[in-house]
Amino acid sequence: MFISLTINGDSHELETTPSENLLSALRRLGFHGVKFGDEHGLTGADTILLDGKPVNSGLMLAAQAEGHYIVTIEGLGEVSDQGWKKTGGLHPIQQAFIETGA
Repeated sequence: MFISLTINGDSHELETTPSENLLSALRRLGFHGVKFGDEHGLTGADTILLDGKPVNSGLMLAAQAEGHYIVTIEGLGEVSDQGWKKTGGLHPIQQAFIETGA
């Protein structure tokens, strides 16, 4: 069966089986930041954001993710607003650490 997934803002279509988990599908699509940790989801290495909520991709079927927005660890680095850079630099305490070599 074919499913369509939205991952990190891009649409992907792939052929999958009803029993394939989302972790396996993501890795086949080239998202290797998602890792297999264990079969019970205890390590969190397979965590993704599904509609903004953390989910263990190894415990979810790929077909269940169709119609949802997925963010992997690769997608977290694509933030256009760079946090502290936007605020004009480091906090004075952070700057003091740098200046004193702490």
